[in-house]
Amino acid sequence: MELSKTKYNMKIKKTDIIEGTKKVFGKYLGGTELSGFLKKISIPQQSSAKTDPKLTTELFSSKERLVIDQIVSFAETKLPILNFLDLLKDLGKLFIAHGELDLASDLTATILSYTKKDKRLVGVAAYSFLNFGEIFIHQAMWTESLFYIKKAFSFFNKENDPVGMARCESLFGTLYAEKGQLSNALTHFQKGFSYLDPSKDTSLVALIENNIGIVYNIRGEYDSAYTYFRRALLHFEGLKDNQRVAKIRHNLGMLFLKKKEYDLAIKEFDASITVSLSGHYYPTLAISYTSKASIYCTLNDDALANALADQGMELSHKLKDKLTIAEVYKIKGILERKKKHFEIAQNYFLSSLRLNSEHGNELNYAETAIELGILFSETKKSEQAKKYFNEALNYYKKIKATDEINKIKFFL
Repeated sequence: MELSKTKYNMKIKKTDIIEGTKKVFGKYLGGTELSGFLKKISIPQQSSAKTDPKLTTELFSSKERLVIDQIVSFAETKLPILNFLDLLKDLGKLFIAHGELDLASDLTATILSYTKKDKRLVGVAAYSFLNFGEIFIHQAMWTESLFYIKKAFSFFNKENDPVGMARCESLFGTLYAEKGQLSNALTHFQKGFSYLDPSKDTSLVALIENNIGIVYNIRGEYDSAYTYFRRALLHFEGLKDNQRVAKIRHNLGMLFLKKKEYDLAIKEFDASITVSLSGHYYPTLAISYTSKASIYCTLNDDALANALADQGMELSHKLKDKLTIAEVYKIKGILERKKKHFEIAQNYFLSSLRLNSEHGNELNYAETAIELGILFSETKKSEQAKKYFNEALNYYKKIKATDEINKIKFFL
């Protein structure tokens, strides 16, 4: 069976985010007014001087920041305070979607600086704390994320804002799911539902349904996971919310990957990659490249697997996405193990374990521990193999993941 081997241009274009910024501003400022201002400001051009190629991306990021800061300052002088803060909130969402977390964090801090001056902006402050919670989840900074989500929840509770509380519960669940603590995650997702009116809060309901689907997929409850994913996908396709469509397509790919239905998995990953490229959703793009690499690793197309893993690595490095980097290390380890380069493979696996341990990701740690156990089995180091198999087994028993439990028992 011939499977898709589509090649993609994955060069990150920072100008795309500037164009996205202009579109956001277009909601709040007249197009003529904004265009006139853009003609006046200093838009940095590429220098003719020779520059270290390794620094190009970082230097261009600072140039982009210069343009955005000037536009924000212009908007501040033209808009009423509430409109200006809404604009900053929309920009923050844009930058989170593109993986520009430093920019998103700075804009959120700006919003909070205004809320301190006006006690009537409690609701705005609450959503700012929520944004910080989401930003720190992307950076796998769990303690900081919990602090801000709890702070947001407290504000929403005082304001009797059920939708805000539901958003907090959704982020609590996402945080615990990222760490592999699935029971905690499911509890928070279900609690989030309890605050919502399904007939009115349809988008947030669909978002939580997608998250619940992730939990069921990890547990091996594939039919339930598929139902939740499809419901969420239909909703966001109807809204043309491509960022979330890309994420759900990726999640469907993960479902088919776990079911070993590789042609369907690749089809979904390709759909996610296509949408992510068109919308410049780089965090989703990075993990979809990496997940697709794992399929070709399984199918023994090692050259393509390595190329896709390199694409995922380049993106996740630029995004500072440590958990995706850990996933790439796991795939690289498998590829080296297949070539009998056991020492190199072991180093990759240990690097993956270290990153997952440092960021408290029990699920990904367990997945890599299995691969390290297989390596030690192949090199006749039975005690070390048993150690890592048992570490993974204890976790999968805790989350009741039957497929993984049976896989490990086969090796033991």
